[in-house]
Amino acid sequence: MDWLRWIALAIWFILPAYTANGAPVLLARFVKRRHPIDCGAKFIDGRRILGDSKSIEGFIFGVAIGALTGLLEGFAVGSPWQGAWRGLLLGLGAMIGDCVGSFIKRRIGLESGKPAPLLDQLTFLIFALLLAYVGGTLTISLGQVLFLVVLTPLLHFSTNAIAYKLGLKSVPW
Repeated sequence: MDWLRWIALAIWFILPAYTANGAPVLLARFVKRRHPIDCGAKFIDGRRILGDSKSIEGFIFGVAIGALTGLLEGFAVGSPWQGAWRGLLLGLGAMIGDCVGSFIKRRIGLESGKPAPLLDQLTFLIFALLLAYVGGTLTISLGQVLFLVVLTPLLHFSTNAIAYKLGLKSVPW
């Protein structure tokens, strides 16, 4: 397999997680009244569990967009339901990972929306890959996983800067 195809297959595989992770930012532009997943509750340390930026609507939308992306990829290769299942797992993993990252940020005293380099970029990826593995849909090599671990922060920084310039995000990180 040539290196360009190897890279393309890795990105094709993880695309449902990437789209799921970005979907809540787009939703926030159109749905102003959202409901925080943590319902405003505080953890034993007195800080919010996740914060206002993690909403029920954003979580559901992210998972749905991940599943839809997988479904469309599946249609492209002749197995739509397998694609939808993989997309669902990757999207759900991405959203869970994003919440775990927010939980950790609250515990170390970072406010919602403040940057946490690598934590912001990799928790969604790690949880997406874990769910794909557990669900039996992890079809990329360890080398491709490591490639995605390097690529994802670079893409994350780039896409966030673009979203900021387009007015989709209030901060460039």
